[in-house]
Amino acid sequence: MVPVNIFGIGLNYRARAAETGAALPANPVVFMKPTTALAHPGDPIPLPLACEHGPEVDYEAELAVVIGRTAKDVPADRALAYVLGYTCANDVSARRWQKHGGGG
Repeated sequence: MVPVNIFGIGLNYRARAAETGAALPANPVVFMKPTTALAHPGDPIPLPLACEHGPEVDYEAELAVVIGRTAKDVPADRALAYVLGYTCANDVSARRWQKHGGGG
């Protein structure tokens, strides 16, 4: 099953913020990934030609939380009732474009 949306949380731990020289955000930094960014385990990760040379592509091992049913305005004490499970994810980013090319 292909998910409807993929959300990520950026700078969500101190070591990553320190590594990038960024201040810890006051609120979560939420970003989206398109569902076309998904790949099955073992599948190659296609890279745009612009990213194949130089220190462009970076990857991070991530904890992925799979939400199993529709949720809106769920109180914090009931949030885990909506979690179907957990898995690992490989977040691949083009850092130069992200930082200097308008990728925010």
